[in-house]
Amino acid sequence: MINLEKISGLPIDVLDDYYLKFNPPLHQIEPSIRKFSDMTPVLQDKSAKVDREEMYYMYRDIHLPDDTKVIRDNNIRYDITVIPSVMIGKEFNKTVGHYHPNNSQGYAYPEIYEVLNGEAMFFIQKMDEKFEKLLSVSAIRAHAGEKIIYPPYYGHIMVNVGKDVLVTANWVSDNFDSEYKPVSERGGMAFYVVADENQGFKFEANPNYSSHPEVRMISTDFMKSFAIMGSRPMYSAGVEQPELLAFLNFPEKFAVELSAITS
Repeated sequence: MINLEKISGLPIDVLDDYYLKFNPPLHQIEPSIRKFSDMTPVLQDKSAKVDREEMYYMYRDIHLPDDTKVIRDNNIRYDITVIPSVMIGKEFNKTVGHYHPNNSQGYAYPEIYEVLNGEAMFFIQKMDEKFEKLLSVSAIRAHAGEKIIYPPYYGHIMVNVGKDVLVTANWVSDNFDSEYKPVSERGGMAFYVVADENQGFKFEANPNYSSHPEVRMISTDFMKSFAIMGSRPMYSAGVEQPELLAFLNFPEKFAVELSAITS
C-alpha cells in the first residue's frame, strides 16, 4: 500500500491491486478502467500479450466535501490516474492519448499534472488544424512531486517508464470532452516509447504518420511562471487559491506564458 496523503494533500491510499482507497472525509469513488482490449488500436505491437486485462484506472472529480462549491464555481475538476508498470511487447504501459477542443475564444484547453508516485514520461505532439500534418513532438520526464503543464493544441499521453506504479493527478477544466479519434485513427502517437538496454527507453516512429520531427526533451523551466507549479500539493493550492488555475478555462489570457512552455 502507498499512502498519498502527504504528497497529494488528500487522504488516499494506493492498494496492492492498484485500486485507490479513499479515507474519510472523502467518499469512495469507483474508477473508469482502461482495459487491454481498449488499447489495441494505439499499440505498436497489436499482437502483444499481457498478463492482465486492466491496464490503468481513472478516478474523476475527486474533492473533499467542503471544497465542492469552490470547484463547481470555477468549473474545474481534479482527477487521479493509476498506471501499473507493465510492458506491452517492447512498449511501456501508457494512456491511449487524446486532444482537447477549443474554448469559445478559439484557444484549446490546457491541463496541469502532478506526479504522486513513480516516474512518468509525458509525450506531447502538435498537428495542423485538420490533423493531417505533424508539426512538433516533445517529451517531458517527471518524478514524484513534479508538475507539468500540457499547453494548448497538443495531443498527449502519459507513459509509465519506471518500475513502480505511476500515479498522477490533474486539474482540468470541466467544460469539455476530450477528443480521442485523432490519436486512435493513426494507431497511437507519432512515436512509441519502448524499452532500450542502454538508455532505458527510446522513441520508435509510428509509420502511420507521414513525417517524424525529432523528439525534443523539454524541461519544466518555462512552466514556472505559473504559481500553481510551486512546492505545495496541487490539490491544496488549487482549492485555496482557485485563481491559480484560471488558465485552465481562459487560456487566451495566458497565451504568452503557455506558448513559452515548448520554446
